[in-house]
Amino acid sequence: MPFDNENTYIKMVKLGKEEEFHLKYEKGLNDVVEYFGKEYPNLIIEEVFEDQKFTKTSPIDGKTGIGKFQLASKDNSIRAAELSRAGYRDWYKKGYVYRAETLLRAADALTSRKYEFAALLTYENGKNRYESFADVDEAIDFMRYYALQLLKNEGYINLTGGVTIGEETKSVMKPYGLFLVIAPFNYFSITVGMMTGPLITGNSVILKPSSDIPLCSYLVVKLLHEAGVPRENLMFLSGSGGRVGRTLYTDNNVDGVVFTGSRDIGMKIYRESQEIRPKVLVTEMGGKDTVIVTKNADLSKAVEGTAKAAFGYSGQRCSACSLVLVHGDVYDQFKRRLVEYSKQLIIGDPRERKTYAGPIINKEAYEKFKRIISSLPKEKILLGGNAIEKGGYYLENTILDDVNIPEIERVELFLPILSLKPFREFKEAIKLVNSMDYGLTGGIFSEDKKEVEEYFELVDVGVLYANRKSGGSTGAIVASQPFVGWKMSGTTGKGTGSFFYLQQFLREQAQTFNVI
Repeated sequence: MPFDNENTYIKMVKLGKEEEFHLKYEKGLNDVVEYFGKEYPNLIIEEVFEDQKFTKTSPIDGKTGIGKFQLASKDNSIRAAELSRAGYRDWYKKGYVYRAETLLRAADALTSRKYEFAALLTYENGKNRYESFADVDEAIDFMRYYALQLLKNEGYINLTGGVTIGEETKSVMKPYGLFLVIAPFNYFSITVGMMTGPLITGNSVILKPSSDIPLCSYLVVKLLHEAGVPRENLMFLSGSGGRVGRTLYTDNNVDGVVFTGSRDIGMKIYRESQEIRPKVLVTEMGGKDTVIVTKNADLSKAVEGTAKAAFGYSGQRCSACSLVLVHGDVYDQFKRRLVEYSKQLIIGDPRERKTYAGPIINKEAYEKFKRIISSLPKEKILLGGNAIEKGGYYLENTILDDVNIPEIERVELFLPILSLKPFREFKEAIKLVNSMDYGLTGGIFSEDKKEVEEYFELVDVGVLYANRKSGGSTGAIVASQPFVGWKMSGTTGKGTGSFFYLQQFLREQAQTFNVI
């Protein structure tokens, strides 16, 4: 079967069914309330309840209780690793076709429940309906794409053609054993993709979900079990990263870690996980994503693309643009038009159709925003700069004018803060981009083809876009734009949604058989 991206909203609009899309989503908002207020177990083959628990509330109002979840103990974390690794060979022996078909069934099951999961995401991490659907669609895409890649490559078994007479030789890619997946709050699809990669290649997986989206994570693990993934090969352990995560990534039964999150935590895992023995580490550790607007840019495209990249999902994307470098000849005009455009983006309840961006994820991020803004001269704030007092964690989209503060210019913020900085020479802008520790995404706006070619040639960043008004540094699509971090943004140089991704969870074995 050929791969086809899900793209629910776009397809519904093309079919003239936009209103049906909205009504189904709004029904989902009502339906998922039945999940709220319950206690959810950890899954270590069987359901496990702990003495210590935590409650997840919705960032929409800071009050709606999503559910009560377990804080996994150290002993249960160690037991999960022992049981899960012990069973990986049985899962591998079922064969690559069986595993691929299992994940295709899971993709079909998630497709049938997409309105439910999208609505639940809105409550859990505050995404509006369009962002939530794009997220669930991408999760489905990951499952299908990786399954089809595994089938296309026939499980990564290749005859190598031995040169010695009487010998048959082949290369066989085999699983490592057990992978720990430490997932972020901002993308449900990343959680699903990070699980699918090691699972489909024959490894066992323990998911340590973000404590900010535990319910969606729990429900998709249950969905995978129902699709045919054995319970011993996929476990769910909620709890703190400091206790559950560290206990597992330093455990000898864990062969590898798949992590998406901050650079500081990623590097801590990198150092501490290798103390006993070498382990596979597949990470995405954020970005300081920069857009360049040259004097040859179409400013209408540049304004729209920059604003969407900066303020979509309130800046809580690894690919969000937080710094835009603008040629001095067009700086004032771009600045004025960007402020006017950004004023029109509605911040509010993400359940409403008109909302462009909802709340920030939690109080910690809310307070971080207020701390950063309080340290700035008021004349540098072109737009926003305020928290919105309306019950949840809402922040104004904020635009800053040439702020020479390292935290603003060089550190990933994960907030709706965009800083503008002028430049005179194109190579000066390229040099600044390449001086960043990160190398995840970036973009350029220029109608000069040579400038765009030079940008693609010289910039040390994994994902690049030119003249993309739908998002100047955002919006990678499975199978079209592999999402890969360079430098401090990642550890393998291989991207998600790419034909290289699955091989990271496999190790090569050369097999020689003498037939004489």
